[in-house]
Amino acid sequence: MSDYKYWFTLKDYRVETQSQILERRLWDVFPKRCLTFWPYMLRDADGMKDFLERDMPVRVDTHMNGLGRFTTKIDWLEAWVKVDWRGHVWCISRDGRMWLYQRGRQIDDSTGRLVWKIPDAGNSEEAITSDAPMTGVFTSPIDTGVIASFLEDFRGCRWFEAADDITWERRAGMDLFSLKLSHGGQKFELYLQRGKYPSQDLGAEIDELFDRLINEGGNHIIDATYEGKIVLRKL
Repeated sequence: MSDYKYWFTLKDYRVETQSQILERRLWDVFPKRCLTFWPYMLRDADGMKDFLERDMPVRVDTHMNGLGRFTTKIDWLEAWVKVDWRGHVWCISRDGRMWLYQRGRQIDDSTGRLVWKIPDAGNSEEAITSDAPMTGVFTSPIDTGVIASFLEDFRGCRWFEAADDITWERRAGMDLFSLKLSHGGQKFELYLQRGKYPSQDLGAEIDELFDRLINEGGNHIIDATYEGKIVLRKL
């Protein structure tokens, strides 16, 4: 019987991570029965992965290196955008996982200072409601495709670099983006509906207006919610 137990004892187990916090948390939930009978690891590794990826903003991968030898790689998720929703700031990764901003590795530099604001129920035509928990990590109820499309179209614009926050909501069946911009002491509000300008390079046109208004001084509203024209008003 002792020879049997020795044969199936976990021969080698390695944890690859740059964070001591993550390594300690992994050992907190490591299935101890795998130490004396390594075949359990073939099934228990999936359960460990599911638990950790719901509990913390991490990505976990375990693979077998040989009979009785395993390696688990665990890393923080990289945040892609910040979202202000339901009274809290959240992070969303590129694969659509969402967690509170205060947890784990907070944010990577590529998100910049921009915060996406999502209206609560009752404040928008198609407000996003969800039974998602307020802790842990879960699939984002927010349509990340809309955010990705907006970033693809406008991230390279000069006015986008001046954005402090952006509110996305639905009006008359169309996406409406409301941005607050700042440049030096100047303040701008930009309202944008891309569907009203199907054949125009809207980002470049707003860039031209933005540069002109910076030279003129003052605070301004740039309203790009009309069919084929952009309206300017004093703020």
